[in-house]
Amino acid sequence: MRRVTITVALLLLIAAASIGWLKYHTSRYDFIISQAAARNGLDFDLVKALIYEESWFRANIKGGAGELGLMQITAAAASDFTTHTGFPPIGDSQRMEPELNVEIGCWYLKRSIDRYKKSPYPALFALLRYNAGEKRADAWLQLALNNPRQDDVSEEDHYLSAVDFPKTRAYARRILARAKSRNYWF
Repeated sequence: MRRVTITVALLLLIAAASIGWLKYHTSRYDFIISQAAARNGLDFDLVKALIYEESWFRANIKGGAGELGLMQITAAAASDFTTHTGFPPIGDSQRMEPELNVEIGCWYLKRSIDRYKKSPYPALFALLRYNAGEKRADAWLQLALNNPRQDDVSEEDHYLSAVDFPKTRAYARRILARAKSRNYWF
């Protein structure tokens, strides 16, 4: 009986520690995200869902094509940021700093949303641009606009049907769903 009690207590302690770690891991950058999102006029949950998808809240992560940090900022995006904002040049180590990384990512996402503000689904096409680049996102927008949406197909599904990269299509769908559900644990 004593062994069972100890085992149950140990399992409860492990579960509590796991939940605590998960809560900390998924919320420790919330202040930075909320500040950068507000400065750029973005929805907090959209930005947080994007960060979840890009890095799972790991500030020191490096992508295969040179993307860095929470929002996987490229050198080109950082250079574009400095050119348009007057910010001094940004090195790789600075791109890894959570505050600056999220600021650049939010700035870029806002520019992308503004670029597609006349489209039927600006956030979706901004995410497609963020993942696959402007030329591809523009081509997918044109393709979707040239094909009428059927009544039984949701707007999101219609526009995503034009995306011929399955990983990019799934990427955008996951971010939009996570932003709506606000579930950053799983």
